[in-house]
Amino acid sequence: MRAALDSKALSAEALLQSHVRQIERLNPLLGAFTQIFLPEENANAGPLAGIPVSIKDSLDLAGAPTVCGQRSRLASKASKDAICVQRLKSAGAVIVGKTNTPELLMNWETSNEIYGETTNPWDRERSAGGSSGGEAAAIAACMSAGGIGSDGGGSIRLPAGLTGICGLKPTPGRVPAAGHFPTVGYPGGLLGVIGPMARTVEDVEILFRVVAGHSDSDPFSIPFTPNDSSLPSRLGCVDHPVVRSAMGWVEGEVCEFPWREWDRIYDVWEFFFLRVNAHAIGYPTVRTAGYLEESAPSLAEMLSMFAARDALRVRFLKVLDDFPILLLPNPGFGAWRLGEFPGIPSMAPLIVANLLGLPALAIPVGFDSCGMPLSIQAVAKPWCEELLLEFGKRFEQARGRFPLAPLAGGL
Repeated sequence: MRAALDSKALSAEALLQSHVRQIERLNPLLGAFTQIFLPEENANAGPLAGIPVSIKDSLDLAGAPTVCGQRSRLASKASKDAICVQRLKSAGAVIVGKTNTPELLMNWETSNEIYGETTNPWDRERSAGGSSGGEAAAIAACMSAGGIGSDGGGSIRLPAGLTGICGLKPTPGRVPAAGHFPTVGYPGGLLGVIGPMARTVEDVEILFRVVAGHSDSDPFSIPFTPNDSSLPSRLGCVDHPVVRSAMGWVEGEVCEFPWREWDRIYDVWEFFFLRVNAHAIGYPTVRTAGYLEESAPSLAEMLSMFAARDALRVRFLKVLDDFPILLLPNPGFGAWRLGEFPGIPSMAPLIVANLLGLPALAIPVGFDSCGMPLSIQAVAKPWCEELLLEFGKRFEQARGRFPLAPLAGGL
């Protein structure tokens, strides 16, 4: 798109209108957008000048409500743009809409009583995942060229994987999360981040360069100079069929990752993301209702779990010294039929990067027996997003262009 716009082979108006037509045709079928805007071309020049993008409904856009599937938030309009939205606009992006989420983002499926269910553009009887399911469906169906989601338990990577697109969960603070609801703070900001989603790693990288960068508004943000992105000669992986299926496109030696504490990582993440959040929210959401039957965590429990998290992180980072990139399933299966969520424990491969504060990149690799996309995730040490993006681009070159979702048509 960028090349066509720069060469004048395509006008910004024509590009915008083609996306508007796609939204009008497909959004009634997929339920990806909660709010649709028909903006004029953004007058700002920049790397995204004229490119139609979307944002998850959890991000503030001045004058629009940040609903997150909660009826009580319909009337409250944001007073200013989230930091990442400001940066998108400054780079010339044209924001065409906000995309659907589950209530308060607390689900791996995207459905709420206000906007209904988001379905998968590969098969409308299957889930697009969550909580960035609306964003993934919009991008996979070519209603948006790319956009921004958020991820506290796989919520960028899961929907990206289920819909055959790419998504980056950055290190906390690498992309300022000011203007996201729920507000980023402790302990949620240790787990949850915002990050870019697009149909290719190259496009994810373009978006990432626009929205990344220090801001004092995010308590996890620090001034940072990117590290060397030279690919390592040795990578780690878990022994999983989906990961094995991608080995032919991976450069370098790949060895099994020597780690045995996966269950402990899951238990500590579950404490913070589900039990703590359940009591912080205070009323039952789809996935936290059962945790309200337990007592609220005590101060002693919180301190113990923070210590457990830090100990796991130190040990994991030590192993990553020998394997600068780790390949994991994302999540290891294709999209399930609507209403048949396979259960919270099945999301365990996704939560490693969240609990330990690691960047992770979702990349599609093939299809299951039902023709639904399968995906892996590449994980690295904190602040190594450039390394993951370089790996992802090389992987894409070897794999070739991934097909578009059938509903996307010929946009």
